[in-house]
Amino acid sequence: MNKKSILLIIVLALIFFSAGYVTSKTTSETITREVKIGIEKSRNDGQIDYIKTITDAQNQVVIDNFMMIYMNSKPVNTIDINKDRPDLFIEVNSPKQSTGLIDSKVWFTDNGAIIGIRSGENWADVEYKSINQDDADFIREQTE
Repeated sequence: MNKKSILLIIVLALIFFSAGYVTSKTTSETITREVKIGIEKSRNDGQIDYIKTITDAQNQVVIDNFMMIYMNSKPVNTIDINKDRPDLFIEVNSPKQSTGLIDSKVWFTDNGAIIGIRSGENWADVEYKSINQDDADFIREQTE
C-alpha cells in the first residue's frame, strides 16, 4: 500500500465516524426540561389532572417561552384572586436530573394573569407575580 491509499482510508474513516457522531447528536431526544400543565378536578379536591406535557425534545421554543415568562414576571404586593381556585397548575421539571424547578398556580385576570410560585417546602410560602396579556394568552394557547 502506498501513502495515498492509506491517507484515503484514514479520510474515509474520519468522514464515516464524523457522520455517525453528527447523526447521533441531531437525533438524540434526551429530555432535559418539561412543562406540565394541569387543572384541578372539581369532583376531587386537591387532585390535579395534567392535561398537557411539553418537552424540550418536542418543542424547545415553548419551553424557552415559559422560562422567559417566569423570568420577566413582576412581583405583586396586593392580589385579588381566589387563592384556593387557580385556573391552571404549571410545573417545570428536569427529568434528566429528577428535579422540580418551578411549581406554580395561574389565575387569569382581565389584563394578564397572576402566577403564584411556590417558594418553600409547601404552598404556605408563595411568591405572587403578574404577567402581561400576551404572556397569559401564550399560556392559554398551550392548553388548547
